[in-house]
Amino acid sequence: MKRNDYWKISCLILVMLFAYGCRSSKKMVSEERSVMRLSGEEHLAAVIANTPDFTALSSRLKLTLPTKKGEFSVNGTLKIKRDERIQISLLIPVIRTEAARIEITPERILAIDRMNKRYVDVPVEDIKQLLGTDVDYPMLQSLFTNDIFLPGKYHLTKKDYASFVALPVDENAVLLSKKTRKRTYAFTASNETNRLTESVIASSSAAHRLRWQYNNFGPVGDTVFPMEMTIFLEGGGESSKTTLTLSRLSVDGMELKATSIPAKYEKIGLMDLMRMIENL
Repeated sequence: MKRNDYWKISCLILVMLFAYGCRSSKKMVSEERSVMRLSGEEHLAAVIANTPDFTALSSRLKLTLPTKKGEFSVNGTLKIKRDERIQISLLIPVIRTEAARIEITPERILAIDRMNKRYVDVPVEDIKQLLGTDVDYPMLQSLFTNDIFLPGKYHLTKKDYASFVALPVDENAVLLSKKTRKRTYAFTASNETNRLTESVIASSSAAHRLRWQYNNFGPVGDTVFPMEMTIFLEGGGESSKTTLTLSRLSVDGMELKATSIPAKYEKIGLMDLMRMIENL
């Protein structure tokens, strides 16, 4: 892999996480009109009770991304300290030295290109305003940790439960949905296990939607966690798929300190990063 490839992958990850720009799903709306509405409160409480329970998570990561020539995979690590920070590292094969890192906190986004000794460090609010998205840290954390969410909320309360609508998908699954003025948040859960199997964010004001699927659940410590996550960005007649495959997963007993930036690294502005992304 070339020196700039790891940086390009880091940029693609940031685009995937922040610039999804959603649209409404006509199928979702028509289902709500044709199926008898049920109370979502009991369904939602059962699914939330089965949310993976941990304060810190560490895993090896295989990241498979779409390219013009097909798919491309790179190895790395995923680390999460709940409510504090998410770190994704991309590693050079064999020697497993870090080539690039993305660190997301409630306040800031840090992307480090160790191969070329440069970095981007910007407030989350600046990225949200530039890209016109409402993605925030609680939402990203929930997507990575198999949790139901609403924007700006780290934890849902019973008052939130009652506002969800439960719709039967089939005998094996239920759709839990919540509409706001701009968005629809929909979560598919297994009736057999009461575990979240897919999260969807859709809006009537933009051209795309995000689907985040969870598969291959397995025991980790005292909890159960999806070992594979598939992310679809859909809209404009196109769809892209990114897969996160986890292994050697461990929870709790881990400190995750803030990333320090070497003094000799060059700082790149947000607009410089956006120009790089446009040229990918």
